[in-house]
Amino acid sequence: MRVMSSFAVAAMMLAAGTLLPAALGMGQAGTRPQGPEPQLAAVADFQQALGTYVELRSKVTARIKPVPNDGTPAEIDDNQRQISQAIVGARAGARPGAIFGPAAQAYIRARLLAEFRRPDGPAVRSSILDENPVGTPVRINGPYPDGIPLSSMPPHVLDVLPKLPEDLEYRFVGDRLILFDNHAHLVIDYIDRALPGL
Repeated sequence: MRVMSSFAVAAMMLAAGTLLPAALGMGQAGTRPQGPEPQLAAVADFQQALGTYVELRSKVTARIKPVPNDGTPAEIDDNQRQISQAIVGARAGARPGAIFGPAAQAYIRARLLAEFRRPDGPAVRSSILDENPVGTPVRINGPYPDGIPLSSMPPHVLDVLPKLPEDLEYRFVGDRLILFDNHAHLVIDYIDRALPGL
């Protein structure tokens, strides 16, 4: 991966109109890692990978007929299936880390570890584990299993993570933090050992 200078990364982020605190997910006092320049670069790389995915998704699904406002459940399901198949076909070679690059993985693990070390960390972790489908297998480009609940994501946990484009969500499955395309119902990447202590 090409290393960008901190000046170049900062200029790119400012040009995109992204505020540094929002980009770094600095929603909780006392959880900001030391040394902002490597973290800024990690977030910028992650956002670039997200942008590439969103662009690819838009391109491959542009020819799929949208569901009308009064679409039936069967039409909605068929549309989702077509979108999913188009994305999987375009990302046939995707592997873990395709979007969560090494720097982003390290940054996100550090942010989550700091968050769960806060005084209310154990209680927050317990609330996540209440609906966490521990032991459920997930794979890149695979559907999220039907009938399995999506674990809740407390707002202040989301606050410490980089912001996501529309239709993409963070969820925990076991100790994995998955990146979930809720429109296509696909797991598009994940980070192992992201939920501390599991």
